[in-house]
Amino acid sequence: MVNSTDKPKKAMVAYSGRRERLTAGHVIMVSILTLFCFTMLYPFYNLLIQSFSKASDVIAANGLMLIPRSIQLDAYEYMFRYPYLWESYRNTVTITVCGTAINMLMTTLGAYVLARRDLPGRSVLTTFVVITMFVSGGMIPGYLNMRDLGLLNSLWALMLPGAISTWNMLLMRNFIMGIPQDLTEAARIDGAGELRLVVSIILPLSMPIIATLTLFYGVGHWNAYSNVIIYNSRPNLQTNQVIIRRMYETATMDLEETITPPMDAIRAATVMFSTVPILCVYPFLQKYFAQGLMVGSVKG
Repeated sequence: MVNSTDKPKKAMVAYSGRRERLTAGHVIMVSILTLFCFTMLYPFYNLLIQSFSKASDVIAANGLMLIPRSIQLDAYEYMFRYPYLWESYRNTVTITVCGTAINMLMTTLGAYVLARRDLPGRSVLTTFVVITMFVSGGMIPGYLNMRDLGLLNSLWALMLPGAISTWNMLLMRNFIMGIPQDLTEAARIDGAGELRLVVSIILPLSMPIIATLTLFYGVGHWNAYSNVIIYNSRPNLQTNQVIIRRMYETATMDLEETITPPMDAIRAATVMFSTVPILCVYPFLQKYFAQGLMVGSVKG
């Protein structure tokens, strides 16, 4: 007779054997995904190699390099010596951190209010908010408003005007409305106030949308360009993107041709300098993009 305890073991062995078996479809799918990954990562890697290479090596390789033939740091030395580079980097970090914090605070509060089903006049208020997404005052009224508020030539002019994105707030509102009411009602029965409800229930369950909007706002502040030119005229208040653009435009006119690093190397070095820091943020927020955090939170 076969022992009944041996059946689960045999089933587990058979199941694990099926999982380890590779088919032609798996091989083709892995090959295609590997090719896609290479096509996305190689341009970034190619720019990294070009930032350390000579112009003659880049030309000889037709711009497609796998291994640098020689390593030189002239492009990075030229970039690091450029005036107001580090001041602009400090301004960019300040705007990104503080501006994103202001954005998320205002967006979260506005989305929670619009998500309240018992709010009187909620539909009218939502309609008014949606209208602002399609109708704006324009660039000149915005500039006059910043001037009258005394925010010109300050970092506040780059953070306060766009404190709330209507589209992002509506996205968060819809996400909060998807949270089961049983959770909020149970918290209110237990005596939780609005602040406790938001901090203990809404925010933990809204981490996926919070992480997504944080990236949206953060990347927008990191790449700030047009508003900087409009509202700030002082060189020490410029952002990283403006200084890098100015550096790239004037690289061939600052020094002699025999001393100036190759334009391709300068372009690649500026891309590395302005892209790598914001890319380092993604691994810390990636886990919150997984859906299904509320599975099992409400049992029927």
